[in-house]
Amino acid sequence: MDDSAIVRYGLRQLFAGDPLLSVVGEAATPRDALVVADRCPPDLLIVDLDLGREGAGIDLARLVLERHRGVRVLVLTARRDRALMMRALRIGVHGYLRKTADTAEIQRAAHALLRGESVFDAPTTPAAPVTELVPADPATKSEPAPRGFAGASLTERENQVLRLLAVGMSNREIGRRLMISEATVKFHVRNLRDKLEVRRRTEIVYTATRQGIV
Repeated sequence: MDDSAIVRYGLRQLFAGDPLLSVVGEAATPRDALVVADRCPPDLLIVDLDLGREGAGIDLARLVLERHRGVRVLVLTARRDRALMMRALRIGVHGYLRKTADTAEIQRAAHALLRGESVFDAPTTPAAPVTELVPADPATKSEPAPRGFAGASLTERENQVLRLLAVGMSNREIGRRLMISEATVKFHVRNLRDKLEVRRRTEIVYTATRQGIV
């Protein structure tokens, strides 16, 4: 679902050579997309966020998710607005990729979502720089009280690591930001996975966002 004919053509060509995927419909407007989805409910919906106006893709995704509970939704967008991304995740989308992703990455994401996994590519934006999410010197600034999920509490350090994961930082980058070793970062990431009861790093951010923690 994209208002660009070129993008729709490219996706159609990409999936045409994939024996595990079959395109059942495409549309340029939210109205047409709903008609297609109601007529032939898809297993996977790939949607742009804007579709002629800001947030139109989010509204479409919400409606499709409400009408067809089994559908998986992958957002594919040129936008780098983190607030819009968080809004998309909170309504229940299962994946988020930028249009700068290569074709193999998009194909892998489609397969992952259909297996029940999530794919999360978190952009940073001028409106939400990393330094606003985690103090440059955690020892000199007050940190909000740890929040809990899945029946467990987050430590102060786990909260810091989680926030940096949410803006797409690698373990090495997180270690440099927090002035801890990469091995220590891996330890905290493993603890976050255990507390959230998820298997993959990307699922940490996805689940925490859905619960309003990030």
